[in-house]
Amino acid sequence: METNVHRTQIYLTKEQYQFLRHQAEKKKASIAEVVRELINERLPKDSDYERNPLFSIGKNGFSMGRREGSLKHDEYIYRKRK
Repeated sequence: METNVHRTQIYLTKEQYQFLRHQAEKKKASIAEVVRELINERLPKDSDYERNPLFSIGKNGFSMGRREGSLKHDEYIYRKRK
């Protein structure tokens, strides 16, 4: 187990607890270990971001062809001058 961990307490329904207990018995592990494994399965991996084209926008830099885009974005987008 990692040295930088946080202790927490949660409330579970009877069905949730029984599920975790059953999984722990099957794996010969603690309920806490089963919970950590289930959480780790849902955590995003680096490869999830690499495959998503949305996260590759601007990866190598990009240009709008305008200067001060961060300052005058309303003017550029809405064609309104302040």
